[in-house]
Amino acid sequence: MFSPLRMIAVCLMSSALLSTVSAADRSWPGFRGFGDSHSEEANLPLTWSDEQNVVWTQEIPGYGQSSPVVWNDFAFVTGVKGENKETLIVACLKVETGELVWQKEFPASQTVKASDYVSRGAPTPLVDAKHVYAFFESGDLVALSHTGDTVWNRSLSKEYGEIQGNHGLGSSPAQTDEALIILADHSGPSYLVSIDKLTGKTVWKKDRTSRVSWSSPVVANGADGQEILISSNGGVQCFTAKAGDLLWEVNELKGNTVASPSVTPDAVLIGSSQPSDNVLIRRGGRGDVTATHVAWRGKDLSSSFGSPLVHAGRAYFVSKAGVAFAADLQTGESLWQQRMPDSTWASPLAVGERVYFFCKDGTTVVIKAANTFEKLAENKLKTDDRVYGVAVANGGFLIRSGSQLKFVRETEKR
Repeated sequence: MFSPLRMIAVCLMSSALLSTVSAADRSWPGFRGFGDSHSEEANLPLTWSDEQNVVWTQEIPGYGQSSPVVWNDFAFVTGVKGENKETLIVACLKVETGELVWQKEFPASQTVKASDYVSRGAPTPLVDAKHVYAFFESGDLVALSHTGDTVWNRSLSKEYGEIQGNHGLGSSPAQTDEALIILADHSGPSYLVSIDKLTGKTVWKKDRTSRVSWSSPVVANGADGQEILISSNGGVQCFTAKAGDLLWEVNELKGNTVASPSVTPDAVLIGSSQPSDNVLIRRGGRGDVTATHVAWRGKDLSSSFGSPLVHAGRAYFVSKAGVAFAADLQTGESLWQQRMPDSTWASPLAVGERVYFFCKDGTTVVIKAANTFEKLAENKLKTDDRVYGVAVANGGFLIRSGSQLKFVRETEKR
């Protein structure tokens, strides 16, 4: 039996997504946490700066565009190093102190010259009660114990074909209780694959038409069991998690190459750089539902690097230029738009009545979740590089830039 995601009362997603780690009270197990960019942590900080509420700053091995993940008192990060990204890195740190507990390195089975134009340690790892799972744009996939021992590893690029494309691979894996779900959409042989967590063996694999995309799949509860939701270059698909059977699809989309879907019990929110292709799709159809299940299309919305957020009856997006948008979730009607200090590579995050926008320059804008724009705080940190990802841990935020991790938490009473 699969265990359901912890209830998130403030969010319409509460019964849509699945948690395979619900036994852990303090976990942020994968990309966007539980796949929805929501947290129930109490007393997360509202304000911080280089002089206030920064608990520690730690240099971390290699360079990574991935987000940290958390299991109880430990954070796990990935990265790559070398002129050709020939070395892959998984590291474990203590959340409270930033101390590096262990670091493991692996040779990459496919090497590409490192540059700002090609992904560098982009996929975010996963963690559950037993293992840490790290996937890299080289096609290498490794499972480690929480103490850093290798459980199994595979090279999907050797087995299924090298990853091709000008900008590498950025898709992060998703998980069920038993399996990892990996999407490899690129210029070469593309596929969706389910891999057994304990053995590393393939459960099923579905070949896909080649398409270049960097979005990540989401696992969610459906009427007949777990489903895999994918938004990728031109279309949205829904598959069964058990066998990888296609349930429904929406086609004729443009610009949905980076943002991952956000799932509610009844619908799927899709982000796109093409305004009219920011769409809400009703779940539950069969076959091609392009003409029947698109609830609304955006008019002046845009989504780029970060994924859209569903929270308290609203949909939030951020464009490539750093303009944030809010829309009514039911109608798609625009509520407000506001320019942020910079663009955001990390996805916006919801906590209670707040929404956090983590800009790539180290600025975080905190707003009130409302029908009008109300800024609660603007926090600036010096970073070594762009801010790529964020995790919630022990009452604070782990903020990841290229080779640096910062932990911010309330240290003084306001």
